[in-house]
Amino acid sequence: MPYKVIRRDLTETTRKCDFCPKYLTSLKAYVLEDSETGVLSYAGLTCAKNNAGDDALTGIPDLTKFTSATSEREGGGAGNQSGANTDNPEKRAIEYLTLREEKLVDELNCSYEVLKNYYEKHKTQGLSESDISHINNIAAKAPENLTPSTLQKTYNYLFWIDVGIEKLPKDKTDFLRSVRQALVSKGNISDKQKSAVNKWLENIQGIPQLK
Repeated sequence: MPYKVIRRDLTETTRKCDFCPKYLTSLKAYVLEDSETGVLSYAGLTCAKNNAGDDALTGIPDLTKFTSATSEREGGGAGNQSGANTDNPEKRAIEYLTLREEKLVDELNCSYEVLKNYYEKHKTQGLSESDISHINNIAAKAPENLTPSTLQKTYNYLFWIDVGIEKLPKDKTDFLRSVRQALVSKGNISDKQKSAVNKWLENIQGIPQLK
């Protein structure tokens, strides 16, 4: 197959599949890398299978774990396509590196030189078993605000809050902006805040609930 599946990720609201004219209506996608050029493409479930093969969707890093989608059709299902229920040390390590050294590095100022070096190595030559073990040990000993679960939740929450802010009229975004600021500064929001955010999001078409 000419493509390799890199991860399952969230997408912006207007993105179409790069292999067909369909919109990624669940706002989730499989990120595929061209084996020759290194160019990344976003695909729904069917196109990901067609271009990378069924087996390529198993055990890939999944950055969509803390989103309860309103529709799990083309663009990514909630099932086990990403191998979410199978313990895969390499998958866990890459998820952690991607969140801490790419997705959230600017928001949380969470880069760590050891992990940054591993992330660069992952992108250029791949990780050894000892690298993977070291990364997962760092993740296991991380403070609460930098645990894998907290980073996954923060990434998903920030993404959907930002989509909500984008879709709402500017004079209706103050609450979501305040929750966003609290999430970045504290690394978490209360159940009451989450419930209030979901009440805003449930009225915006195409946006799922936070979980």
